[in-house]
Amino acid sequence: MVKIGTLRRAPEIVAVFAKHGFAGYIKDLGLAEKIPFTRWGAKEQNVKGEQLRRALEELGPTFMKLGQFLSTRTDLLPPSWTDPLAKLQNSAPAMPYEAIKKIVESEAGQPLEDWLIYMEEIPLGAASIGQVHRAALKDGTEVAIKIRRPGIEPVIRNDVSILRQLANLAERNSELARQISLKAIIDDFAAALGREMNYRMEAMEAVSVRDLMKEKRIYVPRIFPEWTTERMLVMEFVSGKSLRGDVIAAIEVEERRELARALSETVLRQVFIDGIFHADPHPGNLLLLKDGRLGLIDFGNTGRLSDDMKHLLSDCLFALADRDAASLSMLVLEMGARKPIERRLLQRDISRWMAGYMDIELADVQMGAMLQELFMVAGSHHITIPKDFVQVGQAFLKVEQTVIALDPGSSLSGMVRDMAHEVLMGRVHPKEMMRESRSFLRLFKMAAVKLPGILNETLNEWEGGQPKLKMHLTADDNMMRRIERMASLIVLSVIMLAFSIIMAGIFVSMGNQSPISDSNTYHIALITALIMTILFMTVLYLMWRRIK
Repeated sequence: MVKIGTLRRAPEIVAVFAKHGFAGYIKDLGLAEKIPFTRWGAKEQNVKGEQLRRALEELGPTFMKLGQFLSTRTDLLPPSWTDPLAKLQNSAPAMPYEAIKKIVESEAGQPLEDWLIYMEEIPLGAASIGQVHRAALKDGTEVAIKIRRPGIEPVIRNDVSILRQLANLAERNSELARQISLKAIIDDFAAALGREMNYRMEAMEAVSVRDLMKEKRIYVPRIFPEWTTERMLVMEFVSGKSLRGDVIAAIEVEERRELARALSETVLRQVFIDGIFHADPHPGNLLLLKDGRLGLIDFGNTGRLSDDMKHLLSDCLFALADRDAASLSMLVLEMGARKPIERRLLQRDISRWMAGYMDIELADVQMGAMLQELFMVAGSHHITIPKDFVQVGQAFLKVEQTVIALDPGSSLSGMVRDMAHEVLMGRVHPKEMMRESRSFLRLFKMAAVKLPGILNETLNEWEGGQPKLKMHLTADDNMMRRIERMASLIVLSVIMLAFSIIMAGIFVSMGNQSPISDSNTYHIALITALIMTILFMTVLYLMWRRIK
């Protein structure tokens, strides 16, 4: 059932998308006939990502964040859609200083002057969710304080709730929505947005990356956990310039080459060895510090890989290096499929995709773009790419662009090849093998303990001539829809039978009376029949829509 909040906001959302030319998509998703007040004759247009970007900007901060999230889903959308979405600017007007001061004092639990020497009134930056101010602690340490905008939580919570309701409605009425798993996409977006809004989680990720950092040319600012809360992040202020074109041009060639190497090795080590990586290393999050190092900032978007996922990813890259389409197809299938997959067709498409790289050395391949293409091939076969792998692809794509700008002759793929030896040695390291052996022994012990009891129970059943076969059927969405449709048809049949009986009784009573002799009774019966007919037709229409 559509909730009241959706009834207020959903028509506005649908109307904005229709205004920007998405009426056809709204119809394909089954929303045009289901959301009240949205039935108009909007013409379908040949829309692309630019129109979607403008629609999301008009709908506000939650939808701008949704656009940024969708720009990373290259397994679902082609570059003509993701590229414009990646340009969404998450800027917003600055909040008044007095409002910021109240939030800082509330989160710190004491007046500003008790723990800060100063806090600059003009912010370093203002976005739709947070705002950053430069300040100094009592010991003189300069810090950057990021504050979450007041009142943004209920807005985002309401919008996310509406998106979930619309996704549920779409999956009930649209095969397209079910094919792309729209509800799962919105759930992933809501989880990512929740992590980004929780500054304690961002602080924990920054601390983890800092503790694991081995590269001396890359600097991660310190976090001050004693002052950090869910709504306020206090971290070391680092003075530097964003690593953009004019800044890069001013760096000496040899220095640029060293920075490119340091940045590449850092991201690769984070992904393949540490298992925690900065998922958004674009030039705005990289600062050239005064001492020549690169400062890595903004840890609101980080990824984590389990050991199994690290192994799966490294195996994919090794299969790519060996041009082994069969192995790569099996590895891609391990990522997870939304429906039964035709393995031969998948292997054929991967072979065709790989053929484009046959005559190119892996060192000359752009790893980020190559992974994006692989994700698109997997998505065309309804294979769900884990969000962590999607983040890896985005991290590679963004860092590769920066690395090439620093040193056009460098290659992330070449460094992957050079790191392959270290990755392989890590997997055969005695400590890693001991860990896997302990895990295997634990699982084997659990199975061995249960096996005698299971065998004894099975033999007793066979000996008594009463073997049991247990089956578990999982009701998927399609089965539940069929059951619901059958129930609706039964209810409709009962209603039609009841209507027929009532109308027959009314007409029999009317037939026993003369319209002249007892006009009031006759008219009452006639009006009753008319009202019953209208009610019946209304119920019939509503049931028909539900069955449809």
